[in-house]
Amino acid sequence: MNNMGSESGHFPQELINLVVDNLHEDIATLKSCSLAAPTFVTSARIHIFKHIEITPPKRNTGLSPCQKLLDLLTSSPHLAPLVDDLCIVLIGPDAQTGPWIEAEATLPIVLSLLHLKRISLVENAPGALALSTDSIMDWNRLGRPLRSALAAIFSSPRLESVHLRGIKVESPFQLLSLFSGATSLEEMSLSRVYLRQRVGWPKSSPWHPRLRSLLLSDVRGRPFYRYLLNPQIDLSHVNSLTVTSDSQFPAKEKLLRAALHSEVEHLRLGHPQRSPVGNDFPKSILGANLRSIHFFSPLPFMTMAEFFDAFCLHDSRLESIIFQGIEGRDPVFDGPLLNATIRSALIHFPCLETVEIWMSVWFISEWSDVIRAALPSLVERGFLRMIEHKAPVNGVYHGFE
Repeated sequence: MNNMGSESGHFPQELINLVVDNLHEDIATLKSCSLAAPTFVTSARIHIFKHIEITPPKRNTGLSPCQKLLDLLTSSPHLAPLVDDLCIVLIGPDAQTGPWIEAEATLPIVLSLLHLKRISLVENAPGALALSTDSIMDWNRLGRPLRSALAAIFSSPRLESVHLRGIKVESPFQLLSLFSGATSLEEMSLSRVYLRQRVGWPKSSPWHPRLRSLLLSDVRGRPFYRYLLNPQIDLSHVNSLTVTSDSQFPAKEKLLRAALHSEVEHLRLGHPQRSPVGNDFPKSILGANLRSIHFFSPLPFMTMAEFFDAFCLHDSRLESIIFQGIEGRDPVFDGPLLNATIRSALIHFPCLETVEIWMSVWFISEWSDVIRAALPSLVERGFLRMIEHKAPVNGVYHGFE
């Protein structure tokens, strides 16, 4: 009867590890298991400390989250090597002022203790604060210790992913040159970027990253696309491209055309304004390698109609199409007309496997029944998938900026 455990009756560590690995995304449960039984601690802490988030300090609450993390890492130095992914929230949804990191003396020390693979510095500014430059991190105003600590991480050969949302820099060159030594960098997300100088890329400074995933957003920022359309910048390895914009810019279309004639297989387009997507559908958008496309729009059914109408005469190798919206209803939804448009276009999508509609709705079953009844062209072929998508409501277009 003792075959499953040791002489003391404990479960073998291999079984504990298996249980913990299956719970790796449920951090709350892993913490509870660690508190309940010491046998869980060794395995669970690998997942518990893999991703750490530092939030803005609250008023009159004693030690800040950053100070608490420093105390933990200095008192338990064996935990620092477990941290692979650090997210620094520059501005929270309850913020009344600008980024806190400019006055946080402990953050450079925390950063010096870590050997990160992924780092994010993001602002989740609410309301009017999100529309002003007061909510962003000004690189030139950071103290020298913090700039040096961040620069060391940005240029680390160990770094694989960086996400910056809400940053002011001197120029595109100043920003991207921070990652010149990051030879393992594969994922980059840049949004809400503000530039002091709108100068071109230096001819004498080529940048050849091996990025596989690139996200660019000018929502609440400045158009950044044209600075990347430079012979000195090599984006030919990008496999997944996300572009989010409130407006139409010639440089945006040029970027899409260039990317879709390279290795891009997965394209994601965000258009947060309640207006037609329109020119987001240049005729060359369906590149030869493109396998999936994901649209985000407050008017997903209008986007769906525009998409299938635009490509009714252009054969595609797309396998997956996603239309993501915010609300449960689209005021321009015309079921019969949309269904007819889709039915006419499907002949040009011989590789298509799924068409997904993502919505933030309260009554998923009722909403799903209405959409299925309106789009038999997709239901009959088994293409249609309905997904209830619940992203945090904090003024951020999650996944698109």
